[in-house]
Amino acid sequence: MYDKVKLWVMRTRDTPDVSNFLDKAKDHVDHETGEVCTFGSLEGLKVSVYTGGISIIGSLAKFIYPNNIYPLDRHGTRQAITKLSDCLHLDVSDARVTSMEFGQVFVMRHPVESYLSKLGDTPKLLRYHFDVGTLYYKPKSPRQHKVLAFYDKKADAGVKGMVLPDGFDDANLLKYEMRFNGRLPQQMNVPEVVASTLSENGFYRLMVKKYQENYFAISKLNQVKTDIMSEIKTVSDAFDVLVARLINQSDQTQIAAFMEELKEAKVFDDRKSYTRLKKKIQDVATKAGVTVSDELVRELDDEIKNVGVYV
Repeated sequence: MYDKVKLWVMRTRDTPDVSNFLDKAKDHVDHETGEVCTFGSLEGLKVSVYTGGISIIGSLAKFIYPNNIYPLDRHGTRQAITKLSDCLHLDVSDARVTSMEFGQVFVMRHPVESYLSKLGDTPKLLRYHFDVGTLYYKPKSPRQHKVLAFYDKKADAGVKGMVLPDGFDDANLLKYEMRFNGRLPQQMNVPEVVASTLSENGFYRLMVKKYQENYFAISKLNQVKTDIMSEIKTVSDAFDVLVARLINQSDQTQIAAFMEELKEAKVFDDRKSYTRLKKKIQDVATKAGVTVSDELVRELDDEIKNVGVYV
């Protein structure tokens, strides 16, 4: 399930020159310092050789497979690191991981945008729905280094000119991935994260757990019961049904925009009031007896749960 990573290999006097093994390697001279850097590629990976170290950036999945549609598990990750070491004639197992993506593509029954519209807010991250096929959850604070991304993988592949495997041309491909950038040991609460760490059983299980927990922390839109009319007994019941229906049928972006409008106008003196309002909206939208779990949400829930079955 690993995809794009950024690796940093420290250089010493004993580190071999890897520039001879790169494709289209070009030297760049800093005229102020005299430092010579080499930039090249290796089967799709971007490799930059500096005086102090070697930067390797790219998709490990594409490095060993024709594309990144199929998930790269910990065994495939070990193969990718071994292949990278062989190609560079340099052991990169101790390379520091400074950034990584962890995700999977799911084949869904309906168009991707139908599922994205069901995903609401999540704690500590802001929801950004740039277009119908792309949804991001980005940090509220610059001290946070995690992004959640949901998007139409088939559309993404088309933009990048990537050929889909046979049988996927008419499929609805939804990709959900976590993106971690910087301070990985602190984010994962582990002593270090190096290339060999990615294929360790314990660390991989930790990543799957975080993958699932981050997804299930997102609020979901429900469906109002189809037979709810027979359960309405009072004016309050009718009001709850109406509000729940309006919330669950609305665009989540409109609700988020309204919350931001309130904040910009400084409507409440106490910032906790905005949190209480958001919770009240969620409580009404998911009120027991009024709504039931949405069919599309259940389908995506099941896909995320099944990710951890064969860890």
